[in-house]
Amino acid sequence: MVLPDWLRTSERYDPPADRSSFIERNLAHIGDVLAQVGAALPLDRSPLDRVLAAVSPSLRLAGVLAAIVCVNVTRNMLFSYVMLAVALALLAARPARLIAAILAPTLAVCLLSLVVALPAVFVGQTDAPVRLVVRAFVAVSLVIALARTVPWNRLIGGLRGLGVPDSVVYVCDVTIQFIDVLGRSMMQLLDALRLRSVGRDARKLKSAGRLLGALFLRANAQARSMAEAMTCRGFDGRYRVRRERWLTWPNAAYALGVAAVIALAAYLG
Repeated sequence: MVLPDWLRTSERYDPPADRSSFIERNLAHIGDVLAQVGAALPLDRSPLDRVLAAVSPSLRLAGVLAAIVCVNVTRNMLFSYVMLAVALALLAARPARLIAAILAPTLAVCLLSLVVALPAVFVGQTDAPVRLVVRAFVAVSLVIALARTVPWNRLIGGLRGLGVPDSVVYVCDVTIQFIDVLGRSMMQLLDALRLRSVGRDARKLKSAGRLLGALFLRANAQARSMAEAMTCRGFDGRYRVRRERWLTWPNAAYALGVAAVIALAAYLG
């Protein structure tokens, strides 16, 4: 069998260089998020978190909520500064890795709050930016520290201990689980798009909608499979958690601290 001349002629294709900033940025961002979700918590090097681990998650949730409400309803900035000092002291007692994980989103929210509050300076409210930034720092740092130092299954049990409805707990539980599952699916889709993007493609950004559509179909299929699996394992929509002892010394000390914060907020007004 003799090959034709056109088939025996060698061809070289040198695709023009093209940027893949859309794909690279999204891969890096999703990878960072997944690393934070699956990262091990460095509690073994933090004496503060080892002490707080003995406190009931329900009590810790209630304490953080009470602190945030007190900071936002109190008009006296002295209380906000006191809470800022407490938040900074708690932050300083933690390891460097955990400090970085808490500070990065906290400072981002503070910057956004500063941008939002800056126009108030032109109408005479000169203290509004400082007030908003301080409150945002306290609230966000406390919430992120709680989320980063308490395992998610204990937080779910803490929500049920506070009487949160099962439907709300179910949404929170499934959302956290799907962050990892859908994040890895999105990374696979972006990798596939990058491998198929040869040369210059002016329509590459249009693939974002197709990626989201494919991700939605995967999410729908995985949610259906997960619901069927949970039903087969006897899940009837109710979360049953083990009752924890409330009358312990760590719980009592934490409750006294929360009571002192509430009393100080009421005194300063």
